[in-house]
Amino acid sequence: MIFLFLTVSCVSATTITVGDNSNTNNSFSSIQDAIDQAQKNDSIIIYSGTYSETLKVDKPLSIRSSSLEPDDVVITSNNSSASIIHITADNVRISGLTVKGDSTNPSVAGIFIEKSKNCHVSNNIISNTQDGFYIESSSGNEIQNNTVLSNTEHGMYLLASTLSKLENNNILNNKRGLYVDESDQITIKDNKFSNNQMYGIALRKSSLCTITENQLVLNNIGLALTSSDENTVFGNNLNENNQYGLNVWHSNSNSVTDNYFSENKNSGIRLISLSSNNIFERNSFYSNLNGITIESTDNNIIKNNKFRSNEEYAIYHRFPDDKNTIEDNSFADNRAENIKLSPLQDILIVIITLIVLTIIAFHFGLSWLKKGLFGLVILIIISVILLLAWYFPFEAGMTENVEITNMQWTDNEAINETHTRGTLSFDLIYNDKYAYPNGFGDILSADIHISSRRLPSGNYELRYQEPLTLEYMEEYHYRQRLDLERENQDVLIQLYAEVFYDYPNPAYGDSKVEELGMDVLQINQSASDWSQAL
Repeated sequence: MIFLFLTVSCVSATTITVGDNSNTNNSFSSIQDAIDQAQKNDSIIIYSGTYSETLKVDKPLSIRSSSLEPDDVVITSNNSSASIIHITADNVRISGLTVKGDSTNPSVAGIFIEKSKNCHVSNNIISNTQDGFYIESSSGNEIQNNTVLSNTEHGMYLLASTLSKLENNNILNNKRGLYVDESDQITIKDNKFSNNQMYGIALRKSSLCTITENQLVLNNIGLALTSSDENTVFGNNLNENNQYGLNVWHSNSNSVTDNYFSENKNSGIRLISLSSNNIFERNSFYSNLNGITIESTDNNIIKNNKFRSNEEYAIYHRFPDDKNTIEDNSFADNRAENIKLSPLQDILIVIITLIVLTIIAFHFGLSWLKKGLFGLVILIIISVILLLAWYFPFEAGMTENVEITNMQWTDNEAINETHTRGTLSFDLIYNDKYAYPNGFGDILSADIHISSRRLPSGNYELRYQEPLTLEYMEEYHYRQRLDLERENQDVLIQLYAEVFYDYPNPAYGDSKVEELGMDVLQINQSASDWSQAL
């Protein structure tokens, strides 16, 4: 009986072909037809060609190209609202395919692994989808030796998944590289993340992950940890990123050791916002703007690191009263090393020095020193005023996303003895699309609110609101008829838009309504003016 069972099991695993024109019972022209006809553990071999299909893999199968060369078998989407390959079974193997969406109407995902275990996806090219890989509620999967590029949302997105390995992949030119969200015990090793618009790797609410021996270059942020604890970051190269090599935000008890940070345009590491008990040890920081920037965070250990040729600070303390352990580091050729002086402290030192020199000058009657000190004092006063204006700009000079100009009120007709009807007109210019980290793009969808109040001390009442669309740096001429009371009025104009928080902000995915511009027009008319309008 045992022998019979083993014989039947071995025979039942067959090889099915697609596109080989052999006209046998195990040969198909459609990949999905082959999947539907296959039994568990069968192998499907696909011959060279382009196949326009969306595939649903709901049983354990091995699916590969005949040559194992991805360029030979291209699967394109015939339904952009569906994933090109959707895996819902355990023990599926996919290799040697090109999975390609439509760049003008990208598919939801290239390969979607949903509630599946122990799948192995290797040696594929995935491009022009929203998410190259989307892996949800899955465990024990291995994603290896894939090239993932030009996807509009994420190269790879893991959600609520565990115990998976991502190794030797090339993730490039995506909006975001790899996003690990609410996932634990993920191994990320020997991958290259380059030229991704937002970040190379990002962890959010993820723990016990190992990130080792990866190349993270030419991204906006190389690696970001947000609300993520007890992760290991070891032996990575984080170079030439547009902001930070590593951004640590509201994350605790992470180990960051033996990494190389160079030529990052802001800081090698930015440590921010209530991150504590992290260890940064045996890292090298070369030719960054700052080696490490510390902001609003305490109880971290920074030791045995090398800081060389950083343009500004080796270790920059945004606030001088942080309480971190910094010891046994080596410094060479940085403009400054580990100095905890705030701008106000710098000013105070200069003022004390001037006072001492002034006392000496008057005591010894040094007229030339008195004149020099007087000129220097005037220069210091001007510098302090400019510094204060920079830190605390006057309200009239503050930059707004949308500028409101040329406001006018024109009376059109009297309605009765208490109200008049007129036209409010003004111009809008959308002039700052980068005011928020995620930006608004060239098209801004906003809401305009028009309120009024009676002078001198009435409360504003909303008179009118509507949505409108503004184009970047294009003037928008706005006119609206309003009915107002026959009294002197302040008319308040406000522009609002919904701001979405992007990673690495801990509020990622949330949004709030922000005021982008406002101005007030005062309408002054005497009682005789009102009577003349009648």
